[in-house]
Amino acid sequence: MKSFFMKTGFTDYVIEWLSKVAPGVYYVSPDRLGVCRYKKDEVRHFPRNPQFLRQKIHTVSEVIMYVRASFFRPQMGDIRVYQPPLTWHYNLGGEEAILANNGNCGALSSLFNYLLKEKYDEVGFIAYSDDEGGHVFNYIKQNDRYYFIDLLNYLYGSKAMEHRATMIYEAASLDHYSAYYRQRSKKNIKLLAAYEAEEVLPMGRKSNEPIMYFPEDHKVNVLYETPESGIVARFYKECNEYHCREKMYTENLKAFK
Repeated sequence: MKSFFMKTGFTDYVIEWLSKVAPGVYYVSPDRLGVCRYKKDEVRHFPRNPQFLRQKIHTVSEVIMYVRASFFRPQMGDIRVYQPPLTWHYNLGGEEAILANNGNCGALSSLFNYLLKEKYDEVGFIAYSDDEGGHVFNYIKQNDRYYFIDLLNYLYGSKAMEHRATMIYEAASLDHYSAYYRQRSKKNIKLLAAYEAEEVLPMGRKSNEPIMYFPEDHKVNVLYETPESGIVARFYKECNEYHCREKMYTENLKAFK
């Protein structure tokens, strides 16, 4: 019987059928994208050095092990810079997040991107806006399949000990996952986009206007927007990036010391 399963791929078919959560979307283990080669105690003793960690960490499972072993702590809020007529919302970059060992969803997503960029076919971000605010997490493309990982699920104090929260999603396309995510989310998602960048892009807002602005020199794949409610993606020249990045880096070095 075992030989029959191996020859026909029947076992893989059954596993895929059981893990299916929506058309083209499945629950899978993070190990699908490579196992963790380290014990937790080893990772706990890694120096908080961005370059060292980038050399040592090569898989999603190893990033998950790192944020848990280092006791990375969630921290609400972002940095806002007013550049008339917009207010730009910035997050910590990957290196700054490692040094500070805390941050919001944007900081965690940039940390993930910093450690794994160029180690898979494609590493990027999924960002959305809803009635209350927004959120960002990561995706990976490997062998023409997409995988979606929210590192917030793995921090201590989260629901990461629940089986489903320890899984990641695999999808046939970004559009398949977008449809599933909007359907399952308890939030009223107004806009959802995917993009590649060195770190989470700043988001621009005008007072009393629901439009979301991205920096004009970046390519963004808008997967969903709601023009009937005024929530659409637009692009605008963003001039304060260097000043803001320098400010964040300096503040986090002080916090680290």
